[in-house]
Amino acid sequence: MRDDITNIAIEDYLNELMPPRTTALADLEQRAHDHGLPLVGPVEGQLIYLLAQSIQARSALEIGVATGYAAIWLLQAVASRDGQLTAIEQNPERITLAREYVHRAGFGDRFQIHEGEWFSLLKKIDGPYDVIFLDILRHLSDEHESLQALELCVPRLREGGLLIVDNVLCNALVLEKDNAAPIVRGIQAFNRAIMEHVSLESVILPVRDGVAICRKRND
Repeated sequence: MRDDITNIAIEDYLNELMPPRTTALADLEQRAHDHGLPLVGPVEGQLIYLLAQSIQARSALEIGVATGYAAIWLLQAVASRDGQLTAIEQNPERITLAREYVHRAGFGDRFQIHEGEWFSLLKKIDGPYDVIFLDILRHLSDEHESLQALELCVPRLREGGLLIVDNVLCNALVLEKDNAAPIVRGIQAFNRAIMEHVSLESVILPVRDGVAICRKRND
């Protein structure tokens, strides 16, 4: 499943430049291609990995694990420092898939996944985390939940830590004004909020469906 807002030819070109992935990642890419599964892709995966490496992350939280593809990229970063990844996912089939591929990648002992509704589970998780990857914006039930997600994530991020958010351009639907759907309005509000948040320094990159990178300021 592709949600690119960039030119597809450019996206394919960038993918071809990427070095070979591990067997688990390559197999998951093929499975996603064959069955239309959601996948951030190798370019965004490498971006997540490099960002986590750049701050020497040891603890990571992923909200919305989907196939486990992004989880493997995060684990590749934190495992080099004996780190761990905690994940939240509501769909039992996706949990099974993620566990399978994370185990195949050799990170099963560093991966803890909580099954259930993200809002309830996130409130019970304390942190702080070095990196939080938020990948649920296009699957929220109303326009207010995106801001709730932001306000729950920021306190669970350490100073200098990174909040990385997928799908913040929502297939370019964020350009709509008067007739935007509730989920789109929620993403629009989220994007404004990260730029105005007193605790964050943020930028949005037009990679695939849009990636926000937010650094928590040091007090």
